[in-house]
Amino acid sequence: MVVKIFAIVVLLLVMEITFLSTQEPITLELKHEKIAFSDITFEKLHAWLITTEGLRGVLKAAKAQSFQTRNELAEVNATLFFTDHRDYIRADKALYTPEKLHLLDHIVYDSNHSLLFKSDDLVYNMQNGIATSNTPFTLEQDGARARGKSLVYDTKRRYAKAEDIILTIEEE
Repeated sequence: MVVKIFAIVVLLLVMEITFLSTQEPITLELKHEKIAFSDITFEKLHAWLITTEGLRGVLKAAKAQSFQTRNELAEVNATLFFTDHRDYIRADKALYTPEKLHLLDHIVYDSNHSLLFKSDDLVYNMQNGIATSNTPFTLEQDGARARGKSLVYDTKRRYAKAEDIILTIEEE
């Protein structure tokens, strides 16, 4: 899904550069799938992932830089739309390659306003759908808070494994 979001981001960036001087909205359709962009910087990026199923994601970044080996995003905010809920992701920085998405600094992942994940480092493997955090993290849900040192989350099987967990439950 992140690959698709990034493809849409690149498409929108090309549209913004190409039609910067016009005030009327223009639709740009790319027929070539393997267009390479490198050493380009974009300010105030806003991208949408639209599939045959409808709107699947919205990505905003204050700054995006494209290099040959990676893409760097600053002040990242993303909303992912699922059939039954929405997830929200916020991070100060993100590094993207086709193999992985590496979120850095003040990461907040809000899954449908029910589970909140906070950390400073999270790596999402695009091939196998596994998210890994090897820095201290916090999970919050319904008044319960879990803190740990490392986390591995399989998004496909919805299975999590964590180390050194301290669980706190606040009673009302």
